Amino acid sequence: MTDRHPDPPLPRRLVGGAGLGALAAAIAPARAQPAPGAVIQLPGGIAYRQVGRWDADRLNRILATDAPAFFGVPVAATPARQAVRLYRVSYPSVVPERGNRPVVLSGLLAVPEGGAATLPLVSYQHGTVYGRQQVPSFPEQSPETQLMLAQFAGQGYVLLGADYIGMGESTEPQGYMVKASHQQATADLIPAGRAVLAALGLAAPGLFLAGWSQGGYVTMALLERLEAIGVPVRAAVTASAPVDPWAALNGFLAFPRPNDAAWVTTLFILVSFSYEIYYGVPGLARSVLKPAHYDISRQAWAGEAVDPARIPTVLRDLVADAYFDPAFFGASALGRLLAANQAYRWVIRTPVRTYYGENDEAIRTGIGRLAMTFQQAIGNDTVQAISAGADATHRGTYARSVTAWKTWFDSLAAG
Repeated sequence: MTDRHPDPPLPRRLVGGAGLGALAAAIAPARAQPAPGAVIQLPGGIAYRQVGRWDADRLNRILATDAPAFFGVPVAATPARQAVRLYRVSYPSVVPERGNRPVVLSGLLAVPEGGAATLPLVSYQHGTVYGRQQVPSFPEQSPETQLMLAQFAGQGYVLLGADYIGMGESTEPQGYMVKASHQQATADLIPAGRAVLAALGLAAPGLFLAGWSQGGYVTMALLERLEAIGVPVRAAVTASAPVDPWAALNGFLAFPRPNDAAWVTTLFILVSFSYEIYYGVPGLARSVLKPAHYDISRQAWAGEAVDPARIPTVLRDLVADAYFDPAFFGASALGRLLAANQAYRWVIRTPVRTYYGENDEAIRTGIGRLAMTFQQAIGNDTVQAISAGADATHRGTYARSVTAWKTWFDSLAAG
């Protein structure tokens, strides 16, 4: 097997100030709101349609009832004040790992009603999901997106959320933890979303980034790319972010904990098939997964209907024995690709806060603090790691962090 370097250059055709200015200039002045469901075409291959409108009462039910039930902890959120219009945006992008193959992706744009013409913008990167429509632009199926809508969009922020390549309305294979593809999908949605805002007579020049779990990793990867190409970001936040996939997955194999989540087996399924396809490593998934579980694992990665009870919940039942040897894991194609996909080893200039849970069943405390530790090691104080509590689980870390994110963003947006 051979592997390829996982981080080819990101094309700049849609990202950056110059491209956005040209695109906005081509759009007609502010117009009346389009009819719900009507597809509106914009220059540059961008299209959007309204897929919902959630009033303040519904958003506050999310905060008071739905989110606490899903995340398992009370959500100490400030109430939503205004209704939110939900748009699904289609936009062109490319797949860097597959020769910059052109693709069309989908994402969410949520716009608060009755606000100012200029609003702050949050790009939210979602966590690990298994269904293609459990993503931001299908918010009825995404509890984490619902919480962001209630806490941010219902309180005056524009909210963006990319579905990622292979998710939402994308027809590509799922590219789980494939760094450059994540960077491309999220970076390209920013000017596309701003183009839709311009068509609606709105502007959102101030940009914030946020993400949970896989989305925390994607947030840091996106921040790295935006800093590299000069797109300003006011601040970035994460919760339970696996910024070093090699360390995170190696830990499950070599140093298991009593509280490791039963679902971590699915992470190996998703990453093995995604890396095989996107980095061109034939047979990678077969080398990682035991033969008895290969077929059901492939079906799960592909988004086909499977019985969850057939997915092993014990790593030694799923993963080939050789990968439990740290030396083998590190030298393997999977290990080398995971190591190259880190998202914290650069000189970070944007203020960042990374939240971690001390009882997180998926992300160890050391992983949650890793970006700060590395930056401090080189003398950089831009990253601050913050505990969500000694009892904070994976979901609980996110639910507790969201309100803190907004408090911090509010202070920066007002400055």
